[in-house]
Amino acid sequence: MPFYIFSSIKLLQAGFRGTLSLALLCGTVPLAANESYPKKPPAEWTESEALQVLNDSPWARRVSSTVQATPCDFEHPAFPGLFPEEKAQQLNSLSTRPVSETVTVDRAEYVLRLNSVKPMQAAAERLIQLDDKYSGYKAGIGLEPGSKPTNIAERWYNPADELTVSLILRKPGPNGESFRDYAFQSLNDGAVAINVRHIFACSGIRTTNGQVYGVTAGICATEATITGMTGFWVTFPSVVDGKPLITHNDEKVEVRLIVNQHVFETTFSVSPTDLFDGTETVERIPPTVNE
Repeated sequence: MPFYIFSSIKLLQAGFRGTLSLALLCGTVPLAANESYPKKPPAEWTESEALQVLNDSPWARRVSSTVQATPCDFEHPAFPGLFPEEKAQQLNSLSTRPVSETVTVDRAEYVLRLNSVKPMQAAAERLIQLDDKYSGYKAGIGLEPGSKPTNIAERWYNPADELTVSLILRKPGPNGESFRDYAFQSLNDGAVAINVRHIFACSGIRTTNGQVYGVTAGICATEATITGMTGFWVTFPSVVDGKPLITHNDEKVEVRLIVNQHVFETTFSVSPTDLFDGTETVERIPPTVNE
């Protein structure tokens, strides 16, 4: 799969698959041992239990943003050292460097989700099965089992073996403010695009095994307008220097997204058994936070 960034809801929807194997719903899904989440098979989860997995679990955290004075670029990425110094300088020389702005604090509430784990996919599938009001949860990325793995050197990106993080609006701030005010823009053809400077350099995942930057991204939305924008997702390689980022049970996975000087960050708890096994044909990315 070549490099891509979905710039409109129409392009994102064109990449969807219509069906997903219900294998996730037929057996048990590993859950963090130290968390009080449903231990029964996903096919038996109630609506509230499935929503808890998607909204407040080891793979989904409620977050609010902070602001930073320094704009993010290749020399000042999501995590220090994401790019070698010489490469960072070269990349900055080829692009327009962002100018520091005085940004307004965003007091909206969000959920950061790690979508590419079995429990999150099982929760989305369970809700789709339970009620038609969750039909929007069918949104996501089509996957191709057995396809060529991600290779950054060749600029080849395969979401089937990557880690996908989404930032979804839960509740606007007291004055209606949210990332809709600064993270998206309307285009002349009526489409809506992500408007995040250096989105990949400004998106990072880090574990004790190393750190990586984002490689592809797309929009989450309920309609193709600014007010219909509900979030965006970014994918990351799951391997760094030939070694998986996640190798231990309850691995701490730090995530940091810098959206035009607004910082969203959290830490997930992920075990190797939570990860995809290569048989998946769709990765669901629910575009809303339902409670």
